[in-house]
Amino acid sequence: MKKNLFRGAILETVLLTLIKDSPICGLHGYAMLLTMHKKYGVRLGPSSLYPTLNLMEKRGLIESSWEIGLGKPRRQYRITRKGQNQLKEYSAEFKVVLPAFTV
Repeated sequence: MKKNLFRGAILETVLLTLIKDSPICGLHGYAMLLTMHKKYGVRLGPSSLYPTLNLMEKRGLIESSWEIGLGKPRRQYRITRKGQNQLKEYSAEFKVVLPAFTV
C-alpha cells in the first residue's frame, strides 16, 4: 500500500487500533513503525508518525509517558476513552464507505 494513502483518518485509525491492541503498558513509536510495515506493508517514516502522534495526544485520543526499561527510555502511547470512542466512529464510517471502493 502506498504510504501517501496513510494520512488523516486512515492513519489515525491504524494507530489507534495498534495502540488499543498493545499491552497495558502501551506501545512505543518504533514498534508502531515495525508493526505497520509487517501488517500493512507500509514503510512510514518517523517524520510522518511522530507529528501525528503529537496531534492525537493534543486532541486527547492517546496519552503517553516515558518508560525506562533495559534499553533507552521510550515514550509509550496508550489509547484514552476519547480515543476508543473516536476509533468506534472511524470504524463505523469506514464500514459504510469502504464497500463502495471494492471492485
